[in-house]
Amino acid sequence: MKRLALLVQDLDSDYFNFMLNGAKRYCDENGHRLYVYVIRGKNWTHGSFDYQLFSAVKLATKDNVDGILLATNTYCQYVPEEKREELVRDLCYLPLVSIGAKIPGLSSVVSENKLAFKEMLSHLVDVHHKKSIMLMLPKCSSVDIISRYESYLEFLKERGIPFDENKVVYADYIYEEAKDKIFKICSGKKADELWFDAIVTCSDDLAFGCLSALQELGISVPEEIAVTGFDNQYRCNYSFPSLSSIDQQMELQAYSAAALLVKKIENPLAEPEEISVPSLPVYRKSCGCPATRKGKILFNEEILLLRRKENLAHFHFFLQEMQASLSLDEFKAQLIWHLREYGIKSCVICLYDDPIYYERKDDFVLPDSARVLLAYNKDGVKTELERTKLDPHTEMSPKNFEFEPGKMIVVMSLFNTSFQYGYVLYTPGDVESRMHELLFSVTGIALASNRVLSLKDYETKRLASENQDLELASVTDALTGVLNRGGFIKFAEKAIEESLKKGMGGAVIYGDMDRLKLINDQFGHEMGDLAIKAEVGIFKKILAESDLIGRLGGDEFAMLVPGLDECGFVRLIRQLEYETQKYNETSSEPFKLSISLGVSYYSEKDKCLCGLLKAADEKQYEIKRLHHQQAEKIQKNKKNA
Repeated sequence: MKRLALLVQDLDSDYFNFMLNGAKRYCDENGHRLYVYVIRGKNWTHGSFDYQLFSAVKLATKDNVDGILLATNTYCQYVPEEKREELVRDLCYLPLVSIGAKIPGLSSVVSENKLAFKEMLSHLVDVHHKKSIMLMLPKCSSVDIISRYESYLEFLKERGIPFDENKVVYADYIYEEAKDKIFKICSGKKADELWFDAIVTCSDDLAFGCLSALQELGISVPEEIAVTGFDNQYRCNYSFPSLSSIDQQMELQAYSAAALLVKKIENPLAEPEEISVPSLPVYRKSCGCPATRKGKILFNEEILLLRRKENLAHFHFFLQEMQASLSLDEFKAQLIWHLREYGIKSCVICLYDDPIYYERKDDFVLPDSARVLLAYNKDGVKTELERTKLDPHTEMSPKNFEFEPGKMIVVMSLFNTSFQYGYVLYTPGDVESRMHELLFSVTGIALASNRVLSLKDYETKRLASENQDLELASVTDALTGVLNRGGFIKFAEKAIEESLKKGMGGAVIYGDMDRLKLINDQFGHEMGDLAIKAEVGIFKKILAESDLIGRLGGDEFAMLVPGLDECGFVRLIRQLEYETQKYNETSSEPFKLSISLGVSYYSEKDKCLCGLLKAADEKQYEIKRLHHQQAEKIQKNKKNA
């Protein structure tokens, strides 16, 4: 059995779905296993942090897979043409087959697009008598896009039509951008006032954006303006009107590429082979041909919409659950339940020992160590595998773990903003693939949240409780169980250092309980101790388990909260006030809790813990003074009344 790695941009678009289907069909027929790596291309520009998905390519090592199927054009989409070959050759430590682009010296499967594209242009002119055609395409160095542009120029030259650069409109692959471009060009004009009577686009998504804009503007398609796409997505059949497009036969391309790759794996010295698959124009109503939409397809779309509505409702519930304050064990249990609900029957999540800071300009370096956070399959949750240490260069998941038979295995990075936390391997269910990507995006955010312990924190606490009782006692406050003064200073200094290494500031908070002496005097020190423990209980409710809480002595406390800024501190105060009021209203104890807090913020320029504590204490003192003034004013008003 060979392990084939297919590197794709996403699992949702029809372009990649066709590719997945072809590669998987070959693997199923020939007893091989398909690993699908969801990545974004090098130098990816969409989204602030989508580039983080590129890091998953580092897991496609010699020990993890036997060969690579590369969707080359999307992998190199935002790379200058002169650097494309170099980028692809970086992956040639394994046998590799390029899909969609020719790379000298490598086996490849490509589509013959030029002829089909010119046939579509000829069809518009000769059959539907279109006089002036707009070309809409992305402005990028993709070989596919350049090929379609060249086909357009060749068609004009063959027909003796002068080239007019104003008839070329640039819009990225995004539906919304195409729609916006058409609105700007056509707004306030009738169809007979426009300079074009047909739009030929280089992707179906662009064509759908054009259709939507024209319909909203009251311009009839195809009667007044014809529109064509490229890729022949499923949606082309049931859009209104149905969309004429070009079928690149991606499923056949991927099937052929998988066969080539296995040959290359079995015979590494064999000469590179090249297979050319013809693209086919598909004429539908948007160019003026008779409709080909089937009733059954329309019915399937209605079912799809209903399923999508159910999935979104479930996702909303999942999102709320992941925002709750959970222990690590609670988080894992909730996550496994939701993943199973989405049809994922086998899954392994591994976390790196420490989060890895990774920026767009960087080259991601895969660490040598990761630990299993959770693992489950048809036999149940594999708790015995949790915290198993792995070297992701040589094994992505435990060797004795079995994924769902007959399914491809999807590999994705887990990240939040600029930090990589680990990766996930799973067998997808029947739910829309985009939902799976959303699930694991939220999982990355939840892992990054202060509400969930990292595996390192978990392991440290476990070892502390089992093997370091004496050391733990020396840094723990006996009454409350939080850190004592020495423990807080020791761990807070380390936490500030680690936080700043990751490019993240945070807050030092100083707290002084109000009227603790009065509680001791009126109700005794036993009640005073209860008040102190109750106050710590409130701190634990509003802070994450990974934040530091210390009792500095008597009624004084300190807290360290990495990542907390001024807005976050305001929200924290509101939570504190709410929990305090709730305690005071429901508690049967004779005292009322109240505390004054001051805050200071650490950064590379200001990271001395002693200075930060002093500054926070001074602010706390000012708050307490205001509290006393307000209390005295209230008492004075009562007496005067």
